[in-house]
Amino acid sequence: MAVVSSDAPQPLDKLSGLIERVTYFNEETGFAVLRVKASGHRDLVTVIGSLPSASAGEWLTAEGMWVRNKEHGLQLKATALKTVPPTTTEGIERYLGSGMVKGIGPIFAKRMVERFGADILSVIEHRSGELEMVDGIGPKRRLRVRAGITAQS
Repeated sequence: MAVVSSDAPQPLDKLSGLIERVTYFNEETGFAVLRVKASGHRDLVTVIGSLPSASAGEWLTAEGMWVRNKEHGLQLKATALKTVPPTTTEGIERYLGSGMVKGIGPIFAKRMVERFGADILSVIEHRSGELEMVDGIGPKRRLRVRAGITAQS
């Protein structure tokens, strides 16, 4: 990992991992500060850059240069960011429980993933009536969840 310390052109570093936390996101500019659980790094990595949206639980690929901020420490300043909806049960639970869908918090996200596993996103989109089998989800919450996921797509 090269840390930028001069004006000389540096090769871009690549990083991929699970977004653990969205520390900051500006909807107008797309600027984000993300904490990422990245392979090859023991601790969470801070990634800064711009993207249309970001949610905890999404898979992130980033390309950029490492910089050391006097106040915030080592960060990957990304020139290219891309997110992909999660595919693991852990990622899906974090994604659903992140607050991005009105009506689902961490508790309902856990219940839904326990009931349907990694299929939960497909259940919400194609068989949303089955959500009512989850304790605490009735017709109103089911419709709110479906609308929230549809809005994210």
